[in-house]
Amino acid sequence: MYRCSTCGYLYNPNRGDSSQSIPPNTPFQNLPKSWKCPRCGAPKEKFKEV
Repeated sequence: MYRCSTCGYLYNPNRGDSSQSIPPNTPFQNLPKSWKCPRCGAPKEKFKEV
């Protein structure tokens, strides 16, 4: 799981991100560079592994 350091949103690879058409079981490393936090819009660089 990866947590957004801006808003606290947790990216769960098992669930993916349906708001941006990311299918379940997509590792964080495989998210496109253009992916942003669905809650606050922060870039991938703002996420830390937890």
